[in-house]
Amino acid sequence: MLTTLLLAFAAGFCAGNGLPYYTAGSTGEKSSPSPWRESAAGNVLTGSFLLAAAAVCWHYAHVSDHPAAGWPATAVGVVLVGLIHARLWRRDPWHRNTPPDAQN
Repeated sequence: MLTTLLLAFAAGFCAGNGLPYYTAGSTGEKSSPSPWRESAAGNVLTGSFLLAAAAVCWHYAHVSDHPAAGWPATAVGVVLVGLIHARLWRRDPWHRNTPPDAQN
């Protein structure tokens, strides 16, 4: 059951993280809170990778064996990454668009 909890949480976190990157990139949005170079294609690739990672985690989580633990763990992962995005998505956490003298 511990494996189900951890992998279901990871699946939720990766899916919740990957979807905004994928949708931003597929609509031409270049900015994102990732440390990589800003590009729409990069966002699509990052989102696709994270969604694939979520699918792999979900496959091995075997949530159908422990649904009372797996589904809430997935929801916690999605909500946690949503809260992280709510705080960081537009704030330029890597200071890419901030002049060097204004970073401090």
